[in-house]
Amino acid sequence: MIAPMDALPDPELEAEETTVFRATVDGEEVGGGTLTLRPEGERELVQAIAGEAFGRVSGTVETRFRRRGGELLAASQTIELRDRERELYRMNATFRDVQAPQMGGELTPYPREMVPAPALALALRALPLGERARFVPRVWLAAVVHWPLDMRVEKRERVTVPAGKLDCWRIRMRPSLLDVAQALDELSANVVPPLVAHVAVDGQRLVRLAFPTGPGRSDPPGLLEATELR
Repeated sequence: MIAPMDALPDPELEAEETTVFRATVDGEEVGGGTLTLRPEGERELVQAIAGEAFGRVSGTVETRFRRRGGELLAASQTIELRDRERELYRMNATFRDVQAPQMGGELTPYPREMVPAPALALALRALPLGERARFVPRVWLAAVVHWPLDMRVEKRERVTVPAGKLDCWRIRMRPSLLDVAQALDELSANVVPPLVAHVAVDGQRLVRLAFPTGPGRSDPPGLLEATELR
């Protein structure tokens, strides 16, 4: 079993930060977007994502966190996805002061350390990264499902992205199956391609994310790279 992680620490962000990204699949540029972190008063921190891809698909994700006692607690999330002018998908979720059915048949509140999957950039901005640091937050996927994500700092290295050359932490992320069985977790580590993030040491902003476009290692690789930091 995995010991529960504490709630995300509040990064004490005082001003808005925006990162502009480009997206490629198998080396071909397919779109881009922005990721913005902004404080709203003393009680909320908001992450907003807006992007477009393939010349026709666009979407937004807004995730709100309550700031309380030096911690961030996931409060709500809204996702909208459109194909040109037609709505493809819309989802609204509430995480605080609610109870939801969980695996095992229990009705319980969401864990304090839970992080909605689109807000992993904020988690990387807030966690105390360092050599060999490891974190296993519960990541909210969809509906009422949340699952532990194994996040490990592999090393510190210099990377080049369109926004410049940056000293970064290289972080490997993959779903953890230790709650199910150690042998299955080890098999998953060898079969399922991971996400690899590069987070700037100075300011801890996500500047590069390599991700699989499918469950197999033969699926083409996807990549997000920062083109502008402001």
